[in-house]
Order: sequence, then C-alpha cells, then structure tokens
Amino acid sequence: MKSRLSQSGAIRSGMISLIMVMISFLACFYIAGRLWQDAEVRVHLSGPLQKTNGQRTGTLSIDDTLKRIDCKDKTKRLAELEIELSAARSQGYSARHPPISNATSNNRLHAVIGINTGFGQRSRRDSIRKTWMPTGTALQKLEVNKGIIIRFVVGRSANKGDSIDQLIGVENDEMKDFLILSDHIEDVEALSRKTKAFFSIAVEKWDADFYVKVDDNVFVNVDKLGEMLATHWDKPRVYVGCMKSGEVFSDPKHKWYEPEWWKFGDKKSYFTHAEGQLFGISKALAQYISINGALLHTYRHEDVSVGAWFLGLNVEHVDERRLCCASRTNGLYDYHTPELFSL
Repeated sequence: MKSRLSQSGAIRSGMISLIMVMISFLACFYIAGRLWQDAEVRVHLSGPLQKTNGQRTGTLSIDDTLKRIDCKDKTKRLAELEIELSAARSQGYSARHPPISNATSNNRLHAVIGINTGFGQRSRRDSIRKTWMPTGTALQKLEVNKGIIIRFVVGRSANKGDSIDQLIGVENDEMKDFLILSDHIEDVEALSRKTKAFFSIAVEKWDADFYVKVDDNVFVNVDKLGEMLATHWDKPRVYVGCMKSGEVFSDPKHKWYEPEWWKFGDKKSYFTHAEGQLFGISKALAQYISINGALLHTYRHEDVSVGAWFLGLNVEHVDERRLCCASRTNGLYDYHTPELFSL
C-alpha cells in the first residue's frame, strides 16, 4: 500500500516539474520574441531620425527630444500670433492712424511740428501761412527735402459734425495742412489732454526723430529749429525747451490757478519743465506718451503736465534758451514779429 502511494507521489511530482519546465520555456520564448520585435521597431525608427538630424547617428537624447518639442511649440505659437496679427489688421487695428500718402511716408522724418490751434482762429492760421509755414506744393517739398512735417492741430466740436466742424473741414480741404484729433473735444480747459493726444497720434502716424508742439501765436524759424534739434539727434530720450519752474498759484481767481496745487512739494513752485509755447521731445518719449496715455495724469496747464510725465524717467532735459520768449537777438521764434526771419 505504501509503495503504491510513493509511486503515485513520484509521478505527480514529475508531472509538476515537467509543467514548470514547459512554462519557463514558453516565457523565455515570449520574452525573446518581444526583444526581437523592439529591435525591429528601433531599426525602423532610427532611419527617419537620422534623416531629420542630418548626419547624426543613433537615437535622440532626452535633452534633444525636449528641445525639439519646445521648438515645435514655439513655431506653432508664432504661427498663431501671425494669424492673430492678420486678423487685427483686417479689423483696422494698424490703420487707425495710417501713414501719410507722400514720398516721406517710407523714410524717417526729422521732425513733426504740431501747431496748436482752435476754432475761430483762421486769421492766426492765415498769418502763419503767409510768414513761416509753407503751403501747397512748398509744404510738400519741405516734407520731402528736409523731412519736416507741419500741421495745425485741432480737435472736434462737442456737437460733432456741426457748422464749426464743417468750417474746419472746408479749410482743411482747401489747405490740406491739418491734423484733426477725431477723439478729442476742443476745449480751452483741456489743452493738456489735447497735447497728449497730439503726441500719441503723431508718433503713430509719422516716423520722426522729434515731435514739436507750437502755439499758434508765435512765429518760428523752421530752418534754425531743425538745426537745433539735429544737435540732439544722438540723445534717445531728450526733452528740449526753455526750462523753468514757476510759481504754483492756489488762488482760484488767478489766471494760472492750479486746482491740484497741494501736490507740488512746498506748494510754492513747480518742478522743472519746458515753457508751453514751443518745446520738442524725441521719438522714444512720444512713444512713451502714446503707450501710457491712459495712465498719464493731466494738470490744469499742459506744460506742467508734460514735465510731470517725464519725472522719474531717464530723460535728458535740455534748457535751450533760444526757445525762451524773452530771447530776441538769436531766438528761434517770436510773438507775431517776423523780423526773426532775417536772422
């Protein structure tokens, strides 16, 4: 009986051993097959990778793979940005202030001179046209030959399209020498906002080295002004004018009353800034005004406002005494006295 049990156990043990051997054999065969299949896939993949990498052989490292993925992502994003830019252009984004249609639009200009004027000032404008500002083809030649743009700067009536606006439109159709600020309402109390609008629009419309603001009650020697500005051509951020500080007036009855007088240090004097009759700024500063216009605070007086915008910036203030209204012998402008033009 015991011999039978021992024989039966031996047979069972042998069968189990045989089964384990077969399972091991099948496992080895399966693993070998997978390794062989992976090797074939690697061979198939290495060909395209070698072509992509030029003469490089072997597989890509992890760093190289990440660089390729990053490059593809950037290329894709660039394409998306180009599509977005095209869409913005189609909606008129870049055409808000299109370049003027003359020979100077494709070349860098020397200066853009904006003459601040208003409604009912036709006699002043005509006086300027008869003295220091060319008209018609002569104005175009000044732009082409000397790279100087001159325009009368005016806003719109509070009732857009009324007879006042129409008179400016008729005059502009005749003379073609206006820069009309379509989004600015003309108001004697809003000169600071008007000056900001002028610089913002002018720098978008014309590519120039300098942008100059002039009042319409002064006469300018354009040649001398251009020569003076040229001496500061190598200064990237320059603010040129007759520099002053001046008294801060807190009395509401005073002509030069400043409602925010309490903001100015000792409440007695302003910081240094250029007189408002005539001053110029370089392109970088005009761009700064254009980009940050919504954040730039305007005070009662436009000369103070412009000076305030440049406080804290790396700007070179040039005190040009020939731009002071008291200068008569060698000045660059004067008040309704064209004798200056013989200098």
